[in-house]
Amino acid sequence: MQMFKTVFLVLVMGLSLQAAEKKVVINLTSGDAHVISSGLIDSLQSMSEYYHKQGDTLLAVVVISGEAYGYFIEDIGHSPYKDKMKYDKKIASGLEALHDRYKVVFKMCQAGMKKRKIDPKTLYGYVEHDRNKNIYLIDYQNDGYAYLEVR
Repeated sequence: MQMFKTVFLVLVMGLSLQAAEKKVVINLTSGDAHVISSGLIDSLQSMSEYYHKQGDTLLAVVVISGEAYGYFIEDIGHSPYKDKMKYDKKIASGLEALHDRYKVVFKMCQAGMKKRKIDPKTLYGYVEHDRNKNIYLIDYQNDGYAYLEVR
C-alpha cells in the first residue's frame, strides 16, 4: 500500500510540474502592412516569449480572411493581388518565422479564396485551407482557444 501511495504522489507531482498550454485563435482580417507587422507578428512573438518564460507553451492559430489574403500568397505575380500589392520581405519572413519558430498554424478561409479566385498552389506551404473561416473559429473556440481579432 505504501508503494501505491508513493507512485501516486510522484505521478500527481509530475503532472503539476508540466507546462501549461495557453491557446489562442486569431481572426485576422486586416490588409494593412503595419497591422500585420505589429498587431500580428510582433504581438505573437511577444506572447510566445512571455508564456515560454512562464514555463508554458502558446498554441496559436491564425484564421486568415478579409483583406489579409495577399500576405499569404507566395507567388503574388500569379494571383489576383499582382496589381494590388507588392511582396514585403519583412512581413513574409516574419510570418514564416512565426510558423517555424513558434509553431503558429495558419488557416485560410476556403470560401474567401474561391470568391477571390486564389489558386491554392500560389500559397505559402505552411498555409492550410480546407474549411471556411466560421468553421475554423467555431471549432477552435469550442476546443478552448481564446479569441482575438487583428483587424
